[in-house]
Parts: sequence; C-alpha cells; structure tokens
Amino acid sequence: MGFFQALARVPGDFARDLHMNRTQALIFLTSWFCWTIGSMHYFMLSYTMADIAKTLGVEQSKIAQANTTTMLSRAVGAVIFGVLSDQFGRKIPLLLDLVLMGVFTLCTGFIHTYGQLIGVRFLFGVAYGGLYGATMAGLLEAMPRSSRGTVAGFTQQGFGAGNLFASGLNLAMNKYGWRSLFFLGAGLTVPAFLLRLVTPGYSVASDAIREAEGLDQDGRVDDRAQVGGNISFFVKFRYAVIHHWPIVIYCTVLTSCFATLGHGQMDVYPSFLTTQKGLDILHETWITVIFQCGGILGGVIGGYCSKFSPKWVPVAAAVLMAPWLPLWTLPNDWRLLAVGAFFLELAYGASIGTVGNILQMVCPHPGIRAAFGGVTYNLGNAVSSIAPTIETKLGEQWPTPEGKPDYGRIQLILTGVLIGLLTITLACMPVKNVNLEWDLEDPNQVIPGHNVPEGKEAPSVNELENGNGTPPAQTIG
Repeated sequence: MGFFQALARVPGDFARDLHMNRTQALIFLTSWFCWTIGSMHYFMLSYTMADIAKTLGVEQSKIAQANTTTMLSRAVGAVIFGVLSDQFGRKIPLLLDLVLMGVFTLCTGFIHTYGQLIGVRFLFGVAYGGLYGATMAGLLEAMPRSSRGTVAGFTQQGFGAGNLFASGLNLAMNKYGWRSLFFLGAGLTVPAFLLRLVTPGYSVASDAIREAEGLDQDGRVDDRAQVGGNISFFVKFRYAVIHHWPIVIYCTVLTSCFATLGHGQMDVYPSFLTTQKGLDILHETWITVIFQCGGILGGVIGGYCSKFSPKWVPVAAAVLMAPWLPLWTLPNDWRLLAVGAFFLELAYGASIGTVGNILQMVCPHPGIRAAFGGVTYNLGNAVSSIAPTIETKLGEQWPTPEGKPDYGRIQLILTGVLIGLLTITLACMPVKNVNLEWDLEDPNQVIPGHNVPEGKEAPSVNELENGNGTPPAQTIG
C-alpha cells in the first residue's frame, strides 16, 4: 500500500478507534473532564504567581516553591488513592478525591501568609496526585483495545486543556482579583463530581474475571473483583516489586523525563511572557491558548500513531521538539512566539500522549494498575518538582541587560537538555514488558495470565520468566 493510500485510510481508521458504546463514551468524557479540572486547579497558581507574590510580599520564586511542594506531595496521594482504587473499585475513591481537591483549591483563595500557601498547596497536591492513576486505569479498562492509544492520548492532554482553561479563566476573572480564580475553580469541581457520580463502572476484563471465578455470562462482577480486590494489595504489590522491579524503575525514570520537560516548559512560561517579554494578559492568554491547542492535537496524533509502535512514535515526536526551541523563546513578536510554542507543544503532546497507555501495558500485575500508573507518574512529577524553582531562581540571578529576570534563556537550556534525556530514555524502552492483552487477564490472580484449574498447581514465577510456562505478556517489537 502506498503512502497516500495509507494516509487516505486514516480518517476511517481513526473513526473506528473511537467507536464505543454509550457507557464507554460517558466514561471517556468523565475521565477527561476530571483530569482536566484537576490540572486546571494546579495551573491556577502559575497564572497568579506575580499577584500572589505581591499580596504576600515575597519573590515570585517563593511562589514557585509552592508548586514544587504540590508536585512533591502528589506521590503521597497516588499511593493512598491508588491502593483504595485497586481494592475497592474506581468510583468511591475518585469521588472522595474530587471533594478534597475542591476543598483545598477553595482554601487557596483564603490564604494570607506564605506558610498557609505552602500548607494548602501540599494538601492539594495529595488530592491531585490521587487523580491520575484511578482516572487513567478506569478509562482504559473500559475501552476497546484498538481505542486505547487515541483515548489515552487525548485524556493525557487534559493536563494541557487544564492549563488552557486556567489561562482563559484568569483573563476573565483578572479584574476581580486572584482569589476569585480559586473560588471559581473550586466551584467547577462540583460538575466533575456529579458527572462521576452518575457514570457507571465498566471493564472489558469482566469476561476474563467471570471465566476465572466460574460465573456464567450474566453473572455480575462486583466493583472489588473488577479491579482485583479479591486478593490483598500487598500480595500483588510484592509480586510486582520482587519479580518486576526493573520496569518500576524504568517507568519512574521515563515519567521523570516527561514531567520535568513538561513543567520546565509550562509552569514559568506565563511569567516569562508577562515579566520578560512585557506582554499584557490578553496576548499572554492568546499564546497560551495556541500553545495548549498544539499539545491537545499532538496528544491525539501521538496516541493514535502509537498503535504502530509505542516506542518509536514518542521517540520521533521528542526529536521533533528540538527545531522549535529558538522560536519558542527568542522572538519579541508575540505571533512568532505563538508559532514556536504551538509546534513545540504539538511535538511534546505527541510524545507524552503515549505515556498513559504505556504505563497500563507495562504494569506488572493487572490488579495494581491504578497504583502503578499513579505512583510511577507522580514519582516522576516529584523528581520534576525542582524545575520551576530552578528556572525562577536562575532567571532572577542572571537577569537580562534591562534588569528583567531572564527566564527565557534558562528555559531554553533546560528544555534542550531534557529533550536529549527523554529521547535516550524512550529509545531504551524494554518492549518485552509491553503486554497488549492485559484485558484478557483476571486481576485477581496472583500470577497474571494464569487461571489455574482446581486441583492443579500454578507454575512458579521463575518458570514463567524462564520460558517454562505460558508467557504472561504478549510482546511487541
């Protein structure tokens, strides 16, 4: 098949990828909206950094440290809500998480001291960290296998959509003061809560669970069994850590590269545009909208293309970021900055748009997918937490000839280095760990991929890993 023939088939293939029933479509919408609202809450601090610093009488770099605190505490929330989600089902833990996230965002609007800001944003980070793992696991376990790449790519860029919404709301609420933005953001948690409340649970792995548990086709798989809660989380966790610890480390390194690159280019960029480039809030908002539209489009493209190779597609996308770096920070014309930002984020979105699905496919046990995805993703964010602080501190330490903080130069150098590190890390992906068929496994099995008949002994993990039993995962090249 020629290139143009293959290209002509893309729209139809893409439409087939998104073909799903009503329940799956509702889960897709709910998952995207919850992750987007949580990310919007996070980015609100980035857009109000200068105003909060003025109110509290501190440098902007001190406010950036509050975002650092948030990123550090996210791993705590990922553990707490990941374990709850993998033992008791996706719904109740996520509803509790949304309530806490809304409360702590509301509290941010009432702070009057720097210590209060740090404390509230630490607690917000715990809630925000619990969101990703449960949301992505619940989403992808409900999707047909062919849809997961595209759906995961679009949902992953709910992070970018949250940034976009935070920017637009900041423009709309600017005349009412920075506190009003956090009050409105907290209010928008309510529709997310209600939407998740009415969304039913659904898993494509239910047939495998029914077969393993000896149920007929109409037998109901309860919420606990659906996520692997019939066996102790410790048993599943111990199996994963003892026998698959290299993939845990690899995923943490991978998400560290992605998160540091993402936060390094996004968190301080609004301050760079207004403080160093001297743009007003309207033009800063235009650039942010264009910037994040590129990221959302890139997430869909990268997620769709990942079906051809979850390894080399993100590698190629990461490499394509590099040519756009100069146009991203050097021009003074806001339109040129917008062009550079759009294509830089398009390439980044295409690369990170694959990570949600990758974390699910390489998870060592299907009964810990919320905890594994959430913890590795947010450990990566913890590693990245220092990026915004480094950029603001070094930018203030080495100002431009005009005496303005030189955020642009620091962002340019840091982003260039991180693109190289991400490309190398992606190229080292251990594809033998990629399991395309985790939806055929009962998450309540101690050893994934094995439904052992009564009276027979299960093969040992060593037998499996030495090739003496059925391999636990379909591998790809």
